[in-house]
Amino acid sequence: MKRMCATRAQMATGGWPTGSAAGEPPADVDPAEGRLIERSRHGDLDAFDRLVAAHQDRVYHAAYRITGNADDAHDAAQETFVKAFRALPRYRHEAAFATWLHRIAVNAALDIVRRRPQVPPVSLEDVVLPASAHNPDREAERREVQQRVHLALQQLSPDHRVIIVLRDLQGMAYEEIAAVLRIPLGTVRSRLSRARDALRRVLHDLAPGEPLEEG
Repeated sequence: MKRMCATRAQMATGGWPTGSAAGEPPADVDPAEGRLIERSRHGDLDAFDRLVAAHQDRVYHAAYRITGNADDAHDAAQETFVKAFRALPRYRHEAAFATWLHRIAVNAALDIVRRRPQVPPVSLEDVVLPASAHNPDREAERREVQQRVHLALQQLSPDHRVIIVLRDLQGMAYEEIAAVLRIPLGTVRSRLSRARDALRRVLHDLAPGEPLEEG
């Protein structure tokens, strides 16, 4: 994956972040990250580059699973960091920085998905797996499962796709997902249950022992 580095011209467009009355970060915030956030608020692009480096992989992979392809994921991640930089003066530590960043990333990725022309979903039966997928070697089996899951995710509704990505692929806690999506905790649980059911229906031919774990 190419390094996510929004251009300085992009981030400067519309004005630099300025010092804000956001207050001091909570005691449980990593002090080093807190200092980078505060420096970034005042337009320090070197500090913001370090924040990007710390979070770019998870942002990109979430965007990739939601959009389904590398180009759109790169665009969504780029947009995420540009928007985050401009919005830093309004960040008030009400959620962890990573949670706040994921909220922006999910919205950026969903915007791309919603702008696309509607096309019929890809059928798993039409996918020709490489011959190595039938090799007993576990690495080949793992690649086959990953390919099927990736294709299946693209057949889910955006809401179901996002919650599967955040919980089962990114490993977020229910409370963190609720903060990212701004929905009640009970809705997280019920939506995740429906999303997993939908994914299992698509993955009806997935090898036994490979379905998503409950939890």
